[in-house]
Amino acid sequence: MVLKELEERYSAYAIQLRRRFHRCPEPALEEKRTCAMICEELRDMGLSPKVVCGTGVLAEIGDLSRGNRTVCIRADIDALRVTEETGVDYASENPGFMHACGHDTHIAMALTCARILTDMQDQLKGRVRMIFEPAEEISRGAVPMIQAGALEQADTVCGLHVWSGLPAGVFSAQAGSRMASADFFTITIQGKGTHGALPHKGIDSVAAAAAVIQNLQLVFSREFPATDTALISFCQIHGGNTDNAIPETVTIGGTTRAFDPAIRDRFQEVMERVIAHTAEAFGARGELDYRWGSPPMINDERAARLAALAVEKNYGREALAEFPHTTGGEDFAEYQAVVPGVFLFLGIDNEAAGAVYPNHSSHFNVDESVLIRGAITEAQYALDFLEEGFEQ
Repeated sequence: MVLKELEERYSAYAIQLRRRFHRCPEPALEEKRTCAMICEELRDMGLSPKVVCGTGVLAEIGDLSRGNRTVCIRADIDALRVTEETGVDYASENPGFMHACGHDTHIAMALTCARILTDMQDQLKGRVRMIFEPAEEISRGAVPMIQAGALEQADTVCGLHVWSGLPAGVFSAQAGSRMASADFFTITIQGKGTHGALPHKGIDSVAAAAAVIQNLQLVFSREFPATDTALISFCQIHGGNTDNAIPETVTIGGTTRAFDPAIRDRFQEVMERVIAHTAEAFGARGELDYRWGSPPMINDERAARLAALAVEKNYGREALAEFPHTTGGEDFAEYQAVVPGVFLFLGIDNEAAGAVYPNHSSHFNVDESVLIRGAITEAQYALDFLEEGFEQ
């Protein structure tokens, strides 16, 4: 069955939903109103949503009486601490917060997908589970959702992200490595405070911190093969509160990225070694707090092929584009570690619609006409998998 003919029936619904959720962005682990609105929509479809993990939502469409497969469709629901500057009439009504990464569109597409599948529930040859995940932006949503039963008896999972850098309406559904791991760290350099005019009387934590940053950058470029991505970025540094005193302590925060799990697994050990020895050379002490985030996101070959076919059935081969993998992180990878899964990118760039800014920008916007394409593709993936599994 091809679903493109349903576009006109559901497109306005998808846009209305997107604008409704765009008005009320909530940060990770605080998505209470968002959760309630999702449940309201699902109940209106006749479904029985289940709230898990505080603000996460699970809902099932169909059952296993007419087929033994379960396909999951996942959307993330949290917003960012960004002050919106788009000027649209449905802008954020929660000052200081914005759906600047498109999670409002993900909710809208997933709910539209759910409505499509619910309206044709008697044709489903198995079960579809909708997953609305909180706290994706801080990589604290996927694992708890899995522990709460999101993937129970699941056979595959499909996710989708709107993406600047791709023309509006174009999909990337490639197999293999698509997004990098995303881990985070805090380095603490402990020295001995002293007057800035008398550095020899103390232990210079600032100089030691500068050397740690330089040495880590250098070692990362030499410890790992040049053909592999081994990225370390220092994103914040704090120490001192005056111009004439060397502080006792300096802290450095940042992130690491890799596409190869084996490379990622070595980061903590390498960092601990460099930090400890560099700080020691200055007479200081260095400590690392390394926080594991999300692993590299790798699309299953069979799931990616099925997703590409879902796009092609409805929008033709011209709607598929080759898109290089990105060092952005995405905890959808946690689902893929449990069941075969695919994560698609959906282009939203369109100058005429004012959609020219990157994800996480305070001016970020989307070409809303593509939302129905995302919903149709998710629904098509679910239908096709329930019909024949990966044997298409």
